[in-house]
Amino acid sequence: MKRLEFEEAAHDVGLGAHYEFDTKSIAIYYDSLLTPPQTMEISLDGDDDRRILKSKDVPGYDKESYGCDRLEVLSRDGTTKIPISIVYTNDAMDKVKNGERVPVHLYGYGSYGCCCEADFDSTRLPLLKRGMIYVIAHVRGGGEMGRQWYEEPNGAKFCCKKNTFNDFVDVAKFLTSEWTTPDLLSCEGRSAGGMLVGSSINQAPELFKVAILGVPFVDVVGTMTDSSIPLTAGEWAEWGCPNEEKYFQYMMEYSPMSTVKTGANYPSCWLTGGLNDPRVAYWEPAKFAASLRHANNADNENPICVKIDMSAGHFSASDRYKYLRELSIDYSFLLDQLGLVKK
Repeated sequence: MKRLEFEEAAHDVGLGAHYEFDTKSIAIYYDSLLTPPQTMEISLDGDDDRRILKSKDVPGYDKESYGCDRLEVLSRDGTTKIPISIVYTNDAMDKVKNGERVPVHLYGYGSYGCCCEADFDSTRLPLLKRGMIYVIAHVRGGGEMGRQWYEEPNGAKFCCKKNTFNDFVDVAKFLTSEWTTPDLLSCEGRSAGGMLVGSSINQAPELFKVAILGVPFVDVVGTMTDSSIPLTAGEWAEWGCPNEEKYFQYMMEYSPMSTVKTGANYPSCWLTGGLNDPRVAYWEPAKFAASLRHANNADNENPICVKIDMSAGHFSASDRYKYLRELSIDYSFLLDQLGLVKK
């Protein structure tokens, strides 16, 4: 038995393909919030020799200018510790250490037992270079802490789903108490992560300045009661079937469409959808945007915007460059609403 140790606090490791069975080394894939993907050969002889076989080149990226950490935030139940992975420029963290407040972007998913890996993503760099701290909240409903992080009674499935949203809001409260302010805090989620963001801004609209909801699953009750939608019956294994009263009542308590607050000061919201999306119908973000506009405080000037791509599906545009253009629009809205765009 050999334990592999890595210096970076937040990283992602996987076993690579190896076609030699009689060997004294293994190949692994490694990346982190700081390190671009690389394939590494590691000796099993006990000397821990490591050799990088291949590494992705990221033009203009200086790893030494950035830092990353893995921290834990105590949830409102007083016992559960929520892991968060953070990446930042050294300049931004120096400001925090000197008592300044900086813009922070909070990302989460928290469903199906899926893990939000602490991997490298070059599309974060435009935010980091503008002084933002990027935070991934590994909330319950994911699989980061094992199966118990997902399953009932202490995870976030069926009738304990609210743990996902409570964890996200608790992380946001931690961030506003330590590093940022509500006027500098943004949040983002896609698909079921859009539900996470939608429910969180309903629960605590005052915590966020900007929210990005990509193809968000926000009408949980409406979709789960319509079995003519192709994926609905299969989704009952995640959320429960609303034909049973206990599931119906519980969904009504957390579904973003069902929990919009009249008169609330909602953050600036950017919602996207795809006309050809088979998983989350385009009318879900459209309906949720309309509900937010109707309920929003009349004096609140934060815009509620929705953009439906007439040629995209659930995973945005398949064309690489169109995808980057779409992402740049998301970030343009985000940076503008946070006041980080140079006029």
